[in-house]
Amino acid sequence: MKIPAYDSIYLSKAARTMGNMLHDAVYVFEQDGDQFLHRFIQSDIAEQIEDGNPKYVAGHSGIELYIEVEERTSGKEIQPILIETYDRSDAYWVGWALAHYQWYTGRRFKDILEVVPYRDWMGLYKTLHEADIRKVYDVLDAHMEDADSKLKQIRKRCGLTQEELAEISGVSLNTIRAYERRAKDIGKAQVDILMKLAAALKCEVVDIIE
Repeated sequence: MKIPAYDSIYLSKAARTMGNMLHDAVYVFEQDGDQFLHRFIQSDIAEQIEDGNPKYVAGHSGIELYIEVEERTSGKEIQPILIETYDRSDAYWVGWALAHYQWYTGRRFKDILEVVPYRDWMGLYKTLHEADIRKVYDVLDAHMEDADSKLKQIRKRCGLTQEELAEISGVSLNTIRAYERRAKDIGKAQVDILMKLAAALKCEVVDIIE
């Protein structure tokens, strides 16, 4: 697990805000959850939360976050509405749990949702929405581990172990392991590391970037 981008005292607020945001998108504005979360990522707001920007972690309500996502991705001004109460819906739980899991792992929302998209989160709701959050972490970890990273896929096709790739490339074994389990973002790796891995695997750098 990576060191979280923001203190745990803000996690409850961030999780409620994301839960409310997704509830509004799905049940107030009747949007497709997968499509809205794609826009959430495209808006750059996801990255702001990942980086612990206090404006987005603790400075917005759910409806404010929803409006900013829509305005950034559509280019249109959205008229604010007042929402006084929230049902703890399945969509709310998905946003809430997604915020928790992103904070816990340090993974990008994009990477999490590529492996476990909105529809699959909804499928987990019935069995996990009343479970301890650590159970949610365990289940999501299992899903993430089952999904091989591009680096791991190419390494396997080359018939190499992690240890052999480390020896051939000169990249440390711990670094390779971190990239393969997505504990570190290979897209943010130093250029020389990417070039060493690509050369060892006889592929292009772009082939191993998630």
